Amino acid sequence: MISTKTCLYANTPDENFIIDHLPGYEKLVVIACGFSGHGFKFVSVVGEILAELITDGITKQPIAFLNAKRFA
Repeated sequence: MISTKTCLYANTPDENFIIDHLPGYEKLVVIACGFSGHGFKFVSVVGEILAELITDGITKQPIAFLNAKRFA
């Protein structure tokens, strides 16, 4: 018996992640998405970034190019 399966994954148009405060909820919600395919390689630094954003509101990492507003 032969069977096939399709693997679907999410990626951003520029193939970079989104790591940002949720627009409109900057003080309450931090988002991280678009990690399909190669995101597993960055799990340690993404975890550090998210922890800093959640606890301090900012991160020391250069993440400006990952902001959610770049597609607007």
